[in-house]
Amino acid sequence: MEKEDEFLHTFFTHVSQMCFDKAREHLEKEKQPKTPTNPWTTFINVLQQLALAEKSYMDIGFLQNKPKSFLRKDNSLRSVYESMRNDFKKIDDGCRQIPQLKRLQNYCRNTMQFLTARISLIDFYEKIYNLCMSNKHMFYNEVLKGIEFIIKSNVLQFTDISMTPMKAVFGLECEVLQQLFAALHELQRLQFLPSLALIHGAHTRLAAWESKMQRETWKLGIFKNSPLPALFQWLQKLKGAVLGKFSLYFHNTLANQTTPSEMRHLCAKLHVDYYQRMVTFQRKYDAACVILLSDNQVNCDTTGYDSFPIIVSYPPRSPPQLDTILKMISDASDVLTVNKSVTKFSSQDQCTYCLSMVEPNIYFVILFESKKSDKDIWIGNFVNEFCTHLRCTKIFLALKNVSK
Repeated sequence: MEKEDEFLHTFFTHVSQMCFDKAREHLEKEKQPKTPTNPWTTFINVLQQLALAEKSYMDIGFLQNKPKSFLRKDNSLRSVYESMRNDFKKIDDGCRQIPQLKRLQNYCRNTMQFLTARISLIDFYEKIYNLCMSNKHMFYNEVLKGIEFIIKSNVLQFTDISMTPMKAVFGLECEVLQQLFAALHELQRLQFLPSLALIHGAHTRLAAWESKMQRETWKLGIFKNSPLPALFQWLQKLKGAVLGKFSLYFHNTLANQTTPSEMRHLCAKLHVDYYQRMVTFQRKYDAACVILLSDNQVNCDTTGYDSFPIIVSYPPRSPPQLDTILKMISDASDVLTVNKSVTKFSSQDQCTYCLSMVEPNIYFVILFESKKSDKDIWIGNFVNEFCTHLRCTKIFLALKNVSK
C-alpha cells in the first residue's frame, strides 16, 4: 500500500468507526505549518469537512430543519455533501494536466462517488419520511425497489483500496434497510420463513456494523463509551418494530413451538408486545374479541369471505359474527384509510364493530356484544395507537423529529 493510500485508509477507517475526532486529528498531522496551498492540502481541507458531515449524518442530521444563513440559502446536510462534491471536482479538474497528480485525481473521483452515494441515501430517507407524512399506506415493495437501486448503482463505485472501510459500512447500512423493507413486504404477504430469514439477516448485519465501531469516549470520563450513533439506534428500533410485527402476525405459529409461559416471556422482551396489548384490552373493556385478519390477496385465488383468513385473534377462536365482520369490511373498504376507522352498531345482533385498516390487505377489528358509540375515545385511541405502531409510523417520523 502506497503512503497516500495508507494515510487515507487510516482516515476513512476512523470515520467508518465513528471516531470523528481521531479522523480530524489524523488530517491535522498531515498539514505542514506555513506550507503554501497546493492540490493535496486543498484535498485535506475538504476531507475535514467530510468528517464533520459524516458525524452529522450519523446523528440523523440530514432531515433536520436548520436556520438559513445570510450567505447560504440552503444549510441542509444534503447541500453540504453537494458542496464538497463540487470542491473535489475542482481539485480533480486541476489535476488533469499534471501527470504526477493522477493518484490524487483518483482519490477525488472515488470520494465524489461516495458523496453521490451518500446523497442518494439521504434522498431515500427523505422519501420514507414524506411517504409517512402523506397519511397514505406505504407500499413496501416500492420502497424496497428504491434501496435495491442504490445498492446496485454503487456496487462498482468508490472501490479504491483507501475507501475500503467506508465501502463496507455503506454496504451494511444499505443491506440492513433492504432486509428490513423486504421483511415488511413479506409480512404484508404473510410469508413466515422469508420474513424470519430477512429479520435475521438485518440482525446479523447490524451486529457486523456495530463490531466495526470504536466509539469515542466522553471527554469528562463519566461514561466509558459514547452512545451508539442515532442513525444506528434508529435502524435497531426499526428492526425491533419489524420483529414485534412478525411476532403478532405469526403468533399462532410461534406459540405452537413453545409453552405458553415461555411465549409470554419471549414476547415481553419485544419493543411492543402486540398480542398482550390485545389481551389486556379485551379483558379490561370486556370486548367479545380482538382480531387481525387479511384478505390474503397473494396466497388465495378464492373469492368471497373464504379469502379473509384470521391472522390472530383473542380469544383464540373464530367469532360467530365473522360473516358480518367481513361484509362490513367489504362495505367500508372505500372509507377506511390510514387515519380513519369505522364504528358501527348492528341492531340485528346487538353488537358494535370497530374496523380499521392496518395495511391495504390487513384489517384490525374489535367486537363488542353491546352498544358502543364512535365517541368512545378509549376505543379510538387504542385502535389508532395499535395500528400506528404496526405501520412503524412513529419510527419513520423520527427521521426528522429525533430528539437531540
